[in-house]
Amino acid sequence: MENKFIKAMDGVSTLNETHGVKQKGGKQYTEVAKRVEVFRREFGGEYGIQTNIEVNDGNAVVVRAKIVERENGFVVGSGLAEEIRGSSYITKTSAVEVCETSAIGRALASLGLHGGQYASANEMVGVERKKEAISQKPIETPEQRGIKLMKFIETATPESLDAMFDKGFSLIKEIAITDKDFSEKIAHAWENKSLELGVN
Repeated sequence: MENKFIKAMDGVSTLNETHGVKQKGGKQYTEVAKRVEVFRREFGGEYGIQTNIEVNDGNAVVVRAKIVERENGFVVGSGLAEEIRGSSYITKTSAVEVCETSAIGRALASLGLHGGQYASANEMVGVERKKEAISQKPIETPEQRGIKLMKFIETATPESLDAMFDKGFSLIKEIAITDKDFSEKIAHAWENKSLELGVN
């Protein structure tokens, strides 16, 4: 098994030279997707990558990734990543996906499959924008966003309610993690307003 790890590290190192993305300062970085390909090629189904959302409170997303031996569940590598929602164009809609990729990159890096640097590409590019987003964006709890949503429902038009449908119910699910009663109250208000306005 040790030889497979060494072979995988050599494979990523070679990829870094041939397919690495140039970063600031001239260093090469091998993207997570490429490193996952090497990992799968060398280990097949012997090891799996497990991810879990540790935090998703409407402001921050934290994902933990683990490299796990399938036969006995032994964790051979792990990584954590954090993203601030709205800190970039992509994290406005895909913060969980971006964060998961970063966490997988860090878990692979903990095995030596680091692609040139330990931090993921998203983290290297994103440190400054995250700092800026934290300093500029007021911290808002899901419940505070829920109160705004309730006010929106009260004054909604058929067009605005229809346009907000997916986003509204996504937020209701988020709120349910911390306050199920409140999320049910919002969902009930939404359904009543939909009936009132004739929005299906």
